[in-house]
Amino acid sequence: MVNKSKNLAIAVDIGGTNLRTAFVDEKGKIIAKNIVKTVRKGRSGNIVAEQAIGEIKKIIGDSGVRKYAGIGVSVAGPIDPKKGASVNPPNMNFRFVPIVAPLKEEFRIPVYIMNDCIAGVLGEKHFGAGKKFSNLVYITMSSGIGGGAIANRNLLMGRGGNAAEIGHMTVDTKFDLPCSCGKGRGHWEAYASGNSIPKFFRIWAKNCRLEAELPSEAKAIFQAVRNKDKITLKFMEELGKINGRGISNVIAAYDPGIIILGGAVALSSGDLVLRYAKKNIDKFLRLPEIKISNLGENAPLLGAAAMVLNKQ
Repeated sequence: MVNKSKNLAIAVDIGGTNLRTAFVDEKGKIIAKNIVKTVRKGRSGNIVAEQAIGEIKKIIGDSGVRKYAGIGVSVAGPIDPKKGASVNPPNMNFRFVPIVAPLKEEFRIPVYIMNDCIAGVLGEKHFGAGKKFSNLVYITMSSGIGGGAIANRNLLMGRGGNAAEIGHMTVDTKFDLPCSCGKGRGHWEAYASGNSIPKFFRIWAKNCRLEAELPSEAKAIFQAVRNKDKITLKFMEELGKINGRGISNVIAAYDPGIIILGGAVALSSGDLVLRYAKKNIDKFLRLPEIKISNLGENAPLLGAAAMVLNKQ
């Protein structure tokens, strides 16, 4: 039950590309919000916490922190909840990113941390398309690929707060691409994340002995598809197989009523992602509803707020 005298949460979403800060009320209304690029250079991962502290101070202004119930932080995982940190995140430039201790020391209010994709499904359940569903999965397709799952109304956290790391499910052995996590090959993230799509395109084109312009960004590939470029249209068929396998794995693992896609790739090009993936999704279980998040980029941020407000 929300303490009505403190029905506002400070929310922070630390991704591999962007760092978002906001304060949010108990209805999920974002009252103020700021976005900056996540710092990628510095002496240690502490610099990320320092950046978050600076951005929180900007967003709350002179009002101070006493009126806030706490700070919820959604961060690119894996996380270590006991250490209150992100540990060996594949899409950040630091091996250890402490969060909870530096923020608690600075602001002297409760600080909660959660894997960004688990925060994403929490945001969807409280404020988005997942409200009416007891079983749902949130998939982010951004710098990396990750997921969060709710089963029979229970948020799945796993042993260390990193359940549903679906980007590291194996989806391919033909191209056998190494994943940025450094722990395996053929992972979904190694092919279909925003960072990996151009790399996959280059390997695929070489394998097919095709001479093609080598785009440096995923958005250039999707734009070429919209322009009906023949080579990128063929590539989308291959990428569709990869995404179809990934989504099939999710359905088999969680049997959700709805799958909600978020993250930069899904939000900008989700129509193309789904068009080609749906042709390759297994029909072993009844297919769920699959849709693009109507919360846009805010699902993990709102999940971070829900984490605070539902602790009260």
